[in-house]
Amino acid sequence: MPLRNLANQKILTQIEYVAMCQSRKKFIDPAKTGIHWVGKVADWKVLRRNEIKEVPCRPGTEEDLYVRFTVEEWEGIMSPIMLGGQRIQTVLYTSKYIMDRALEIAELRLETESDLREWREKRRKGRVKVKLDHDQYVDLGKVVEVRNI
Repeated sequence: MPLRNLANQKILTQIEYVAMCQSRKKFIDPAKTGIHWVGKVADWKVLRRNEIKEVPCRPGTEEDLYVRFTVEEWEGIMSPIMLGGQRIQTVLYTSKYIMDRALEIAELRLETESDLREWREKRRKGRVKVKLDHDQYVDLGKVVEVRNI
């Protein structure tokens, strides 16, 4: 992950899990898009992009700083988190509690206690839709509504 994608590098010390979001661009089948895999972070290191050999770097990024996560083991998510018409532009932070219970990617944006409480109450009644103020990118939006569908 490019280090510049982290708004605050201090967050690195708090990251316990990482997940991969499979895009519509690379995974055309809707059943394969979204978040299907999560892994516990064993270690992380900041490196120049040219030091990371697993995936070739794009020209011009060789000297950029990247974070390389070492994951203990990738685990499939029983109920993958669907895109729900949105995507992640750079990086999205959430809690393990929310990630384990989310059905759509917009639910990962719940940050305030009131949003979380409202989501829990409505989730007990059935499926929930979280509406953001940004239509395309989940990580750029703020929660504006939580409702049952």
